[in-house]
Amino acid sequence: MRFSDLATLASALTALRILLAAAFPLLPEAAWLPVYLFALATDVADGAVARARRQANPAGATLDAWADKILQVNVAWTLVNHGIVPAWWLLCWFARELLQVPMIFALVHRWRIGVGRPKTRALGRATTLALSVTGALALTGHPSLPLTVVVGVLGSMAGIDYARVHFQKPTPSEVR
Repeated sequence: MRFSDLATLASALTALRILLAAAFPLLPEAAWLPVYLFALATDVADGAVARARRQANPAGATLDAWADKILQVNVAWTLVNHGIVPAWWLLCWFARELLQVPMIFALVHRWRIGVGRPKTRALGRATTLALSVTGALALTGHPSLPLTVVVGVLGSMAGIDYARVHFQKPTPSEVR
């Protein structure tokens, strides 16, 4: 991965999402939903822009994944601090990430040798979609325990799926 790969319009949209995420806890409640929806729109747009301009790259994909996590954590933290959702819900909302933490050293090694670059998977996309809907519902004052449980189940399955994929022995053709 090269830092210069981030000098793209797609990465600028991703950086905007990070700025929105950082500002989120400081915003008035009336701005939460519009800002969240706009931030989610930048997530859709950055990938589309990168592909359309043929600028998709591992550095941008990694920044995008971190921007998504920063946004969701800051929104969740804000909802908990305002008493809109109970703190234990975050265990469900971030089950995937909690399962990925123990994998960090293996992932860093695989990325160092050029294997295991960020690739979205169906369960990961489903988890992100369900979490986004759950977050939007909570921001409108309609938090959903059943959907929170669904996010937890999907996130757990996604975390296990990522572990399965990333702990497979790399083939010689995958190593740079």
